[in-house]
Amino acid sequence: MRAGIYARHSTDKQGTSSEDQIRRCQEFCRFKGYDVVQIYRDEALSGAHIENRPGINALLIGALNGQFDIVIAEDLSRISRDQADTANFFKKMIFLGVPVETVSEGLINELHIGFKSTLNALYLRDLADKTHRGVVAAVLRGGVPGGKLYGYDLVHALDESGEPIRGKRTINPQQAAIVREIFAAYDAGQKLKHICEDLNRRGIEAPNGGKWAPTTLVGSFVRQTGLLRQTLYNGTITFNKMQYRKHPETGRRVSIMRPESEWVTVPIPELAIVEENLFASVQRSLDQRSARQRERKLAPKVMTEEEKREISINRSREWRRSQVITGKRVNAVFGGKLYCGKHGEPIVATYARHYSCKSKGCPNRSLNYDQIIAMVIKAISTLDQDMIKAHFDNADMVKRRSKLEGEIKRLRKELEDIRTGLNKVIDALGPDARSHEIRAFFDDKSEQIHRTKLDISQCERQLADTSLPKSIDRILARHNKLIAKLRVWSRDPEAVIPLRQIIDRLTLHATWDEIEERWDRKCEVTFDFAAIIAADKRHSQ
Repeated sequence: MRAGIYARHSTDKQGTSSEDQIRRCQEFCRFKGYDVVQIYRDEALSGAHIENRPGINALLIGALNGQFDIVIAEDLSRISRDQADTANFFKKMIFLGVPVETVSEGLINELHIGFKSTLNALYLRDLADKTHRGVVAAVLRGGVPGGKLYGYDLVHALDESGEPIRGKRTINPQQAAIVREIFAAYDAGQKLKHICEDLNRRGIEAPNGGKWAPTTLVGSFVRQTGLLRQTLYNGTITFNKMQYRKHPETGRRVSIMRPESEWVTVPIPELAIVEENLFASVQRSLDQRSARQRERKLAPKVMTEEEKREISINRSREWRRSQVITGKRVNAVFGGKLYCGKHGEPIVATYARHYSCKSKGCPNRSLNYDQIIAMVIKAISTLDQDMIKAHFDNADMVKRRSKLEGEIKRLRKELEDIRTGLNKVIDALGPDARSHEIRAFFDDKSEQIHRTKLDISQCERQLADTSLPKSIDRILARHNKLIAKLRVWSRDPEAVIPLRQIIDRLTLHATWDEIEERWDRKCEVTFDFAAIIAADKRHSQ
């Protein structure tokens, strides 16, 4: 039986964890008599959500393509610690007929999914609570959480027990002077733009090492961020303002403001940089200058339904206009390029991530996005050296190269003949070649030489476009990198946009499988090799 091994560890500090898991799974497979054909791993990635892990997504695609017959992992928590993700993964494997077996639990069934997934989810929640309590306790002891903060330097020191003192800081005199200057300028009524322009003109680096910008100073009004709102400059650390949760569908961390009653405030007077009255004055100015934003928040509470509807319509109209102007919309990689192999009709979106051929009764109707993207990724992954060589070695391309080489040879001979004839005239006339007619003759010959050179240059560029590139390895490496990004997120614009540029056409063929009594579909890709070469030239410059 062919086995696919999956391993995952959560943090960079567990450098050998994945290797240990793989070694243990390989020993388990030898004991069971399984043949290990694929190994998937996710390095330093949390098990809280399955969506953003390239290794597990590659495993799912491998199962879909029938690359192995069973999935082996060290334990169920390596797959995921999220209950819904684990159950969803298990259902997909059952549908594909691929059992899941772990070294710790054995062959996984519904009982494992319900009981073990609950324990894993509780473990995650308990870990988050303990981490949060530990950070709060450190703040209450006078520590300052987070990394670098403009105006301060981190201090690396040990306590009496020899343990590192976390969060210890000292004031950076040069940066502290800049902080006081910014507070004073803002309190005097200067615009944020003018403050930033002055700092940039003097060559003072921003906290992130780049240029100063207004957002660096005021941040977000809702989240109370920005240099001018940093309470540590007033000798007080404010903590626990935000909490982070993972979105249930995307798995991305989303920050959420806590109620102000839950904020933790601890005085650290030795780290104060800005005088208390100046700090308070700046906070009042920030509130006054943010009145417009507060007005936008409060206005809907006193608006009529008609006014709200009108504002909503205007916002939608502006949003659509910006989408058209900026081209921010990200299409599917097959959008506008997918055609039915039976009818030649385009396969277009119909409803809710479903796509269909326009011809009724066609087998390529009501296809799910996930079905199509899996077939498309498999098709565009077939680009290799043989395919590129076959394109440049076909009869039409060979004929075109031969014609261009002959034309270049003819033009070079013509150029040489013009130069030879010109030299003979110069030798015959000598220093007396000064008449108007003679100068016109030379000008005409000079123009012929220039035109011929341009023709040669143009033919040489065309010949280069029809010749096998020397950078095939670089082209394939870049292409495979884009495919890997697409496997992680099928609508990643960094992968979708360049891949769409090199795809000429995608054709979906459907054949009826008499044995399985189902439609067997396959996607065929036609690459735009000229676009592939052009893209390689752009990236190599």
